[in-house]
Amino acid sequence: MGLLPHPENITLQKGFGIPGNFKAALKEIISCETIQASDLLFCNGQPVFHQINSGKIMHFFASKNEKKGHHKLVHLFRFFKLSSKSKSVLVKVKAHDKEAFETAISELLIVQHSKNVSISRLLVSESFTNDGLFHCFLFAPRSIAQMIRAYFLKIFLGGNQSNKEFDFMGHIKTESLELTFTKAISISVDSRIEKTDCIKLEVKKQIQLIQNKKLAALPKEANLKRTYQINNLPRGEAKRELVTKRLPWIQHASTEEFKELFRVLRENAKPRQTYVVLMILSTILASFGLFANSSPVVIGAMILAPLMSPIISLSMGVLRQDKILVKNGLITILIGVVVGLFFAILLTIITPIYEINKEILSRTNPNIIDLGIAVVSGAAGAYAHAKEEVAKTLAGVAIAVALVPPLAVSGIGIGLLNFDIFLGAFLLLLTNLTGMVLTGALTFLLVGYSPFRLARRGIIISLMIVSAISIPLGYGFFTKVQDSKMIANLSNQTIGDYEIQQVNIIRRNPLKLGITVASKSFPTASETQLIQDDLEKQIKQSIDLEVTVKIRTN
Repeated sequence: MGLLPHPENITLQKGFGIPGNFKAALKEIISCETIQASDLLFCNGQPVFHQINSGKIMHFFASKNEKKGHHKLVHLFRFFKLSSKSKSVLVKVKAHDKEAFETAISELLIVQHSKNVSISRLLVSESFTNDGLFHCFLFAPRSIAQMIRAYFLKIFLGGNQSNKEFDFMGHIKTESLELTFTKAISISVDSRIEKTDCIKLEVKKQIQLIQNKKLAALPKEANLKRTYQINNLPRGEAKRELVTKRLPWIQHASTEEFKELFRVLRENAKPRQTYVVLMILSTILASFGLFANSSPVVIGAMILAPLMSPIISLSMGVLRQDKILVKNGLITILIGVVVGLFFAILLTIITPIYEINKEILSRTNPNIIDLGIAVVSGAAGAYAHAKEEVAKTLAGVAIAVALVPPLAVSGIGIGLLNFDIFLGAFLLLLTNLTGMVLTGALTFLLVGYSPFRLARRGIIISLMIVSAISIPLGYGFFTKVQDSKMIANLSNQTIGDYEIQQVNIIRRNPLKLGITVASKSFPTASETQLIQDDLEKQIKQSIDLEVTVKIRTN
């Protein structure tokens, strides 16, 4: 057969790629010398020339990408509105030679080959008219956010053929398939609306067809490849949750999905021997690094420290109001803090070093920026625990949040009987702990590990604690801004024959400044006093001054 266009059968024309112009189609048939046995898809005994589908959302992905500016935004708004009304239905799927399974889907698309429907062309790169197989796409999004993300990646940013954007889709390529629904659904078969609770599909070689240029025949040497990609489809409790209500804003993990995560978090919340040993070693290493003023050693201690694990466990306990997880997490963190303080104090007492260097001082004046670091690190730590594929980033998170160094500095402050150092460093430690717990809980909430009604109380309490800590941190940030302005104003100026190249604050109360000056000679006592008087006049307060001189040779 050669196929010609007809105004009352547009679906046949689309399905077999027939030119819309009658003369062009006839000319193509006459000039073609290839005759090919072509497949024909049957649905419940009736031939399907174009497609079978239910729902409208997935067809938004096939819209023309040349939409620009506000047209894309209007298109996105329509997509969002349609997504919010989506609801799933239970279906039993039985492929040709596979065991039947039950899942929940919101939409489906079935085509004999991928070339005749725009959405299927996005999903499959290679398809043939005579391979004896057809494609069934089952769409099962778990949240509106999941679909919006896929829309942005595919339409706005231009996704590739790997279809990683559609992590809520199942794809079955087979010769026969049966879909049995728990209730009748509306489907469109070649634009003809039907209501059914069962779809039986099979492919038959029925037509000797003059091959159309737009459609590809299977090469003789090629192998028939079946596809059975169903890992993204919901099972168990997840599928039952989807059919009871409309699509949620964010994905809610099922019991089966977070069972393994909960097992890991419960284990991490227990104060094991390895935890205590690592806390001792990391605190000693951090203390040595602080005394030696060595950043690389301190970073090594951050990686070694095990405090991250019970903090993330505590975040989940706060989120789900799990008393055992909260209790164990708090006890483990407290043990780690006490052990860390004890060994930092002990090392300070037996080490004959009393200098307060830059590494120690940098952890005694926490501010809002430190809270921001803790907030981001808590979110990253929770996300890394929730997603196995990014768990390798936990070392980087540990470095970013720096839990053990402020703990060691607190112990050093007690050992030196310098309670200003102790209080400043301990405030930084509390900042890191509370910031991580709050944002860890919020991250677990956003990735679907608890409904908001359950998480609300824990989130509010955590937010109140962080808000209370933010008061001294805000003052610290204000002080840091004032110090930066003062240093900027005093630096790079010339007083007499002396150029001030560097200014740093050694002590705030009373104020002591360290300055580096460049000159051809050492300043006399009167010249030093002149510099001090000039600086005091600029900042309008008295200062102690420590001067370092660089001698110029020319």
